[in-house]
Amino acid sequence: MKKGLLFTLLFTLALTSKAQNVFRYSQFNFLKSMYNPAALASDARLSADMVYRNQWVGLAGAPTTIGLNVASELTSNMALGVNFCSDKIGLNQSTSVSAMYSYRIVFSDRQYLSLGLGLGADNVIQDLAAASTTMPNDPAFSQSYNMWKLNASFGAYYRSSKGYVGLSVPQLFQQTPRGPESGFTIPRWHYMLIGGYYFELGDNAYFNPNVQIKYTKNAPIQGDFLLRGVVGSVGVSLGYRTENALIAGADFMIGGKLRIGYSFNYGLGSLSRVKGASHEVHLGFGLPYYFSSDTFSGQKFLGKKGKFSRNYQLRYNRSNKLYRVKSRS
Repeated sequence: MKKGLLFTLLFTLALTSKAQNVFRYSQFNFLKSMYNPAALASDARLSADMVYRNQWVGLAGAPTTIGLNVASELTSNMALGVNFCSDKIGLNQSTSVSAMYSYRIVFSDRQYLSLGLGLGADNVIQDLAAASTTMPNDPAFSQSYNMWKLNASFGAYYRSSKGYVGLSVPQLFQQTPRGPESGFTIPRWHYMLIGGYYFELGDNAYFNPNVQIKYTKNAPIQGDFLLRGVVGSVGVSLGYRTENALIAGADFMIGGKLRIGYSFNYGLGSLSRVKGASHEVHLGFGLPYYFSSDTFSGQKFLGKKGKFSRNYQLRYNRSNKLYRVKSRS
């Protein structure tokens, strides 16, 4: 029975490596701009986020993912960023590098709609010749390939003082080596929807539910539902992944500029006995972090003592004031 489950899991891995090319993080609420270029610099004026995910520990060929995103706000309505990701699963390895730009349409000093675009390249390697097969010199595994291809991403992101919602297509081009599904194929797009809301419970505590949904045609809808509570500089998360897995994690803010997070996934189904748990580590820098709400007036972020501060204003207010002065002259 155990061997049958293991075979099923490995077969699923093989299918996933060919059909699913947009991965998901459990700490997606900290990594929004890795999926959506419109969310650049939404958590800090200058930010850097690094993540390492080791999935299904103990299973040979299981996925491992490394991601890096750096973003900077240029003005109150523009931001730039770079994204790097490397994902390895079995004999397949993919690496993507992209530059991203977002433009914000400001409705008021506390809300905006942002549109973003990313442009870069993907490197896809499939080392079939390294596979161990039951039949020597199996022609199906005689060739390997290593290719670079252009890719792009697009997204929209809305932010208010109490919540956010975003929709994106992280990969506009499909990087299959050949066939009708390769290239710019709209029916094969993966759509990522994210959202979250902030409920303030006191001067130094809040409750933050988040949701992430992934959809592509002819595939089951996948989702992550995360409940996060924060007191002071410590956050605790509990959630559920639709592949029948629990999510648990914790994050710590240090000095208002450094955030360390850990997330643990454990499957609840019969395959959990053979595939093991998944671990994810996040390290983020924000100068400064907007702790509970991303607004253009009275930004909130943590000070060194873990307290809310309201002494930070974006250039939005200053530029509007300058514009009014010029208009009167």
